[in-house]
Amino acid sequence: MFHILDHHRGMLFWIILSVLVVSSIITLEFENIYSDGISISVNVLAGFGLFMLMIKFVVEELESICNP
Repeated sequence: MFHILDHHRGMLFWIILSVLVVSSIITLEFENIYSDGISISVNVLAGFGLFMLMIKFVVEELESICNP
């Protein structure tokens, strides 16, 4: 059965990934020093968030395999 927590985790993944892509595009397109600074900071935070989310997914899968 489809669990609501799984839906939220998937939505969180896609939201963080889209923020990462948009922030990268803003960094490459605009030449303003302020927008570059903000978008690079957002890019780093979104990358860190995506990395931590992937670690959480892997740990949960390993726990579901090891603890039936």
